[in-house]
Amino acid sequence: MRNQFSSPMGFTAALGGAARLACYAFASAAVLLAAPGAARAQSAIVVGQSCDLSGATSARVKEYVKGVDAYLAKVNSQGGVAGRPIKLIRYDDAFNGDKGLENARRLVEQDGAMVLFGMGSAATTAAVLPYASEKRVPVFGSMSGATSLRKPQPMLIHLRASFADEVNRLASHFAVTGIKRIGVLAADLPIGKDGIAAIEAAAKVHGLTIVEIARVSGDLKDLDQAVAALAKSQPAAVLILAPAGPGIKFTEAIKKAGITAQLAGLSVMSSDSLYKALGDKVQGMVITQVVPFPWNPRTELGRDYQKLMTETSTPVSVDSVEGYVAARLLVEALKASAPKLTRESFIAGVEAMTRKDVDGMAVSFSAADRSLTRMVDITMLAKGGKLVN
Repeated sequence: MRNQFSSPMGFTAALGGAARLACYAFASAAVLLAAPGAARAQSAIVVGQSCDLSGATSARVKEYVKGVDAYLAKVNSQGGVAGRPIKLIRYDDAFNGDKGLENARRLVEQDGAMVLFGMGSAATTAAVLPYASEKRVPVFGSMSGATSLRKPQPMLIHLRASFADEVNRLASHFAVTGIKRIGVLAADLPIGKDGIAAIEAAAKVHGLTIVEIARVSGDLKDLDQAVAALAKSQPAAVLILAPAGPGIKFTEAIKKAGITAQLAGLSVMSSDSLYKALGDKVQGMVITQVVPFPWNPRTELGRDYQKLMTETSTPVSVDSVEGYVAARLLVEALKASAPKLTRESFIAGVEAMTRKDVDGMAVSFSAADRSLTRMVDITMLAKGGKLVN
């Protein structure tokens, strides 16, 4: 599935569904009509993305891309970067690494992508990296926090904290709140493997006791057995290590088993998707976040995001704000690489982004793991799906 456009969401916000789809189909024209000051004269900066629009994590990813598209549309309506519009071409990889690599080849070799952006999973990012390294194509951001991706790789730039960072923050939270007995329910995915290693290490630091580690296979056939073992261990808190799709099923099974422990998960579980699926059953659940709290009006970034969501009739959410932040950092990196706007200048521009303030969000390139930010916040799902922090 291909979704190609120069992010004309601001232009189409007032249109009905059928008309809006038509605008997406003719996106190259849409960007030229977006606003009087829209970028026109020079060729577009092509950015490619492969992500999950139909697989296990698609609910979260679809919200993420709303934030991306809204911000890039705004930038294009104001003249783009160095007078050039940003043309984002997106393909669905259905949470499949092989399909992600196929998409990346097509984006680079057929579509002429200067940068690959927002890779949708650890599997896709890992599959794409050898190819990107060979072709010297920057990979700007992965939606995954997998530890395996954190080894310094010259073409990869991280835009979020790692899974280990999130687990360490939760371990600290457990210790501060007096929770000592921890159970773990982990998917047979990088998030599960990384999370287990991180909580085992963090437990020693914070004086926690891991009473059970229950692993669940990809087909989920052993989910009930794993939850039964977890219930028997009587944990005070359960750490769920799974992305949005499986994470919802894990949470539902825990609730069905009558486990009353404090539940906690990582940002990729998607608090929005959890509440939409399970309603107030997830009230009180703790979820880490790796982006600024989207309902915070105290920063220019927060105010701009909320205003943009209102203008594009897009609901405010932690998933769309992650996409919005990723798009903002992409644009900052493109500006830093201007006027050349080549792959080489892009990498050099990112590496020069030290101690930068992006409307209240601190960004600083770290050569150690090639990341721009490692922030982790703690939030809790309240009644009605509201997040509090």
